[in-house]
Amino acid sequence: MPMQAFALEAGGEKRLEISWKGMWKNVTVSLDGAPLGVIPSQKALSAGQEFQAPDGSTIKVQLVNKLMTTELHVLRDGQPLPGSAADPRTKLKNAYGMIYFVAGLNLVLGLVTTLFDVEFLQIIGIGVNSIIFGLVFLVLGYFVQRKSAVALILAIVIFALDGILGFVLAVTQGYNPGGVGIVARVFLIIPMIQGIGAIKALKAQEE
Repeated sequence: MPMQAFALEAGGEKRLEISWKGMWKNVTVSLDGAPLGVIPSQKALSAGQEFQAPDGSTIKVQLVNKLMTTELHVLRDGQPLPGSAADPRTKLKNAYGMIYFVAGLNLVLGLVTTLFDVEFLQIIGIGVNSIIFGLVFLVLGYFVQRKSAVALILAIVIFALDGILGFVLAVTQGYNPGGVGIVARVFLIIPMIQGIGAIKALKAQEE
């Protein structure tokens, strides 16, 4: 049975547990081991359900579909719980984590191609340029981790342009780029896009 646990405040113990069966059926919300309530179906979960905690606060649990992703939002008195999908810190972490992933992937493939002269990877355009690309994204990830919206937007633009140019190049050379690579890029870029709003929210909190 899938389960997620959350703290009610930053740095606190994970006291709130949410577990479910199958495709979001019989979602059980518990606090300190005591059930607060059950959400019977995915439809009810998508509508959002509120539960009263013993301290008088309101816990809201909702399944939200946005940008081709599904997120479980957990809020206490309207504020996202630390570590939940709606928490700006979680979205920022996902954004720079994805940038670091792209950086690492390009660095590894570029180094392997350059050092071992892998013909297949060279044919699809991987080489020294991939190493440079990876290093650039490594630097961008560093600044995004420090809440730089400019670095994040730059990473999104570069990543999108790289995908478009790669697609055009493949077509002009007679290759069929297929849909897998496009779908993969979309799923990689979505957390980056969501990170923009997260940075704005975190900076607003700091102010």
